[in-house]
Amino acid sequence: MRIMLCIAAVAALGAAPALAHEPAKAANAAALGRDAAQTTKSPRQVYVCDDSAMTKRGFAREFGSAEFVTAQQVVSGEAGTAPRCVTKAEARKLKQLASAR
Repeated sequence: MRIMLCIAAVAALGAAPALAHEPAKAANAAALGRDAAQTTKSPRQVYVCDDSAMTKRGFAREFGSAEFVTAQQVVSGEAGTAPRCVTKAEARKLKQLASAR
């Protein structure tokens, strides 16, 4: 998981110079980010996990415990703010619920 986070961070850093050359787009992106942050009730981290013992141990090592939640719990806020796991099927449902908004 750390490798994926490092790759995402490097990709984000690589995109920063491209945004600097287009100040109008950068300002617009910043405004959209602020708007999204204000409309979101609380930040949620949801990871797609399988049900194997190895995944549960790794997730528990990184985040404390591997608790699986449903897409409806994530959308309604019942999942809380701690990182949670969802199955592949629930991830698809979550994506559908997010696009329906």
